[in-house]
Amino acid sequence: MWSLLLIGLVAVVVATLLWRHNQGRARFEREREERRARTDQMLARVLLGEDRAERHTIGGAAADAWPGPSTAPSEPVESTGRATRQPVDIDILLEGEPSSIAEQARSQLGRPTTLLSGLSAEPTVARPQGGSSSSPLSLLEGRIEVPLDTLVVAWFAARGYVMKPAPGSVQPIRLLMTHRDDPERTYAFFFDRGRLHAQRAATLLEKARAVGMHRLLVAAEHGADVAVGSSRLRDVVVVDWVALDHELKKIDFSIAAKLIAIARTRREALGLA
Repeated sequence: MWSLLLIGLVAVVVATLLWRHNQGRARFEREREERRARTDQMLARVLLGEDRAERHTIGGAAADAWPGPSTAPSEPVESTGRATRQPVDIDILLEGEPSSIAEQARSQLGRPTTLLSGLSAEPTVARPQGGSSSSPLSLLEGRIEVPLDTLVVAWFAARGYVMKPAPGSVQPIRLLMTHRDDPERTYAFFFDRGRLHAQRAATLLEKARAVGMHRLLVAAEHGADVAVGSSRLRDVVVVDWVALDHELKKIDFSIAAKLIAIARTRREALGLA
């Protein structure tokens, strides 16, 4: 008798826990879809020119739409493995923008990574899930649903880097990047869903150098330990939400929106499928 009651009680507790888990999961999915819908609506307004008045730079007439990345293959990359096509064509990205804004963005995107402020191994906060911001394109307040790894890769592609899949011997490194105009500018790309630690950074940097890459690029959801910024690991570049938000705000509102749209919809073209 008591054993039946105990079994029944356990069943009720398990059923309650499963119900609460499913409710929480459903709420999470619902909130995620709502964020995605808000992102879609916001990007549509940006690309149709309705939010031009809120930009921080002076612009002209907006293009009604923007074409996709060029389907023409990029220049061959002198490295091992199969090269991918260029997922972001800078000329198409800047098409329809006023010349002053286009040139400013081209200059900003063309700067060597070593000169970019905000890209360092210093500790940074994790991406917040709420709050407000004066910029509709802030990456830090949770309104934009976009994966960090695809956005970082799209941003580097816009800066002239050609991506190709990394060989299995250097996994978990996903991509090898080479600048189309300067073969000495190379990165091995890795996505860290947590916080990057110095020992892991050192191990991955050795793997990157073993396949001819000069530097290691890490998209880190929660930044990196202070030790990653040591001189021993000077060839490790860490990009988190804070650093990328800082860099995207340096370019025009509409161009940043295009990059976000590419990152959200073209994961396979970026080599991360």
